[in-house]
Amino acid sequence: MTIAELMAIPHLGLQLIAGAAGAGNVVRWTHTSELEDPGPWFEGGELLIVNGFGIPQTPNRQIEYLQRLAEHRLAGIVVSVRAPILTDELLRAANQASFPILRIPRQVPFIELSYIVANANERASRDRLARHVGIYDTLRLRNTAENNVKEMYKQLERVSGYRLALVTPAKSPLLTDWPWVPSDFELDLSDELQVVHGGYVVPLFVGHRVTAYLVAQEHADSVPEGLTVLQHISTVAALDAVDVQRRREAEHRQNSTTLSSALEQSESPELLEARFINAGIPPEQGFRLLAIESRSNNDDFEIALRDWLADRARSHLMTSQGALIAVVACGDNVISQLACDTGAKIGVSAMSTDVRGMTRLHRQALWALTLANKETNNCAVFAEDHHTLAPWLNPDQGQIETLSVDTLRPVLEYDEAEGTELLHTLRLFFHNQGQLRATAAQLYIHEHTLRYRLKRIGQLTGRDIKSYRDAFELWLAVENFSSTPL
Repeated sequence: MTIAELMAIPHLGLQLIAGAAGAGNVVRWTHTSELEDPGPWFEGGELLIVNGFGIPQTPNRQIEYLQRLAEHRLAGIVVSVRAPILTDELLRAANQASFPILRIPRQVPFIELSYIVANANERASRDRLARHVGIYDTLRLRNTAENNVKEMYKQLERVSGYRLALVTPAKSPLLTDWPWVPSDFELDLSDELQVVHGGYVVPLFVGHRVTAYLVAQEHADSVPEGLTVLQHISTVAALDAVDVQRRREAEHRQNSTTLSSALEQSESPELLEARFINAGIPPEQGFRLLAIESRSNNDDFEIALRDWLADRARSHLMTSQGALIAVVACGDNVISQLACDTGAKIGVSAMSTDVRGMTRLHRQALWALTLANKETNNCAVFAEDHHTLAPWLNPDQGQIETLSVDTLRPVLEYDEAEGTELLHTLRLFFHNQGQLRATAAQLYIHEHTLRYRLKRIGQLTGRDIKSYRDAFELWLAVENFSSTPL
């Protein structure tokens, strides 16, 4: 039954006072509510009947009231003569939205209108029940050997009257066999039902987490069946979301084993390369190792990181070894976005093509993570952005010793030319944990003299001893310099 057909029933005496363009709206049911925001209780197609206690008094709030009803796709609203004055602004807004507002006479009880709608829709209610049964009948397609996902969702579209999409939080298709994703909608990453322009977005839960969304869009070729039908469909769709999570978990465990073997170098390089390729990371194309801060709820955090990468089809390996360790093959901007979206602090190694160098990459990433942890914002720190320290994170002892000599060469040459003891002073300074008084006492010099020597060392090496990063590099150089121990 439509609004126009209700108005044609003489004894109801309904008067259309605004929104005439919506007279063809189909009335699926009636509902009474005096709430100022009754929208969340509707599924679409209802005719709201009110005395008007919930209708605000001011024009702006009346318009907001009407907009909320229109957003939830009500067929219209019937107000009694007890309602507050409906402002001209409200009536204009109703006309613009093609949202019918009707006046019901005092002598007509609300229940009379409800009975008429219910009787008229009795057959439609039986049809709706049949459609609901048809939704669950599609499960047989899911449980066949072919598991015909495409045919199942086509059938669900025919039953519901909506164009359906299953999307990840990244707005990518959840299922490869059902890849359609609407291009003209904004996805709010919420755990509540969303009413959007032309349809609905229903969150799909796996456990306590929203892992995907069912998007339903109205289209001109069919009549949408409303929210109740979509909620039934979401129950079916949630089974697919569970299957995706199970598949990801199996891949995650396998990839974790691969990464652990690579870090421990417990397998041949040839076998590791094959396993990297099987995981979607061909070593010759380059990869990075990430060290990610641990969390108290590390399991949930690890799953969140995994899903973020999987939702964007980013190949990765991940395991937990104190910090979360991951190998990724993606652009630097993706890594930075991962840190931003998940709230993580990430240390990033240099790019590599050699699975035999995982120890070096691991050391670089952990060091970069210490720098990231000093930042106030969630961020990713790339090791190569800090050139002065990155070369030290190398397991080649010969290269480390050469680097130590090169770093301390100006000090060594100055000591030899001037007969000073700057290198010995620096070694004692680090040995005493940077304590000026203790170092000066061991050297039998005044603290002012010690400060002068340290300043001179900084001038010669181009490094500021007061900078944690520069001091760390000098300490590494001193520790690895082959000389007589203290």
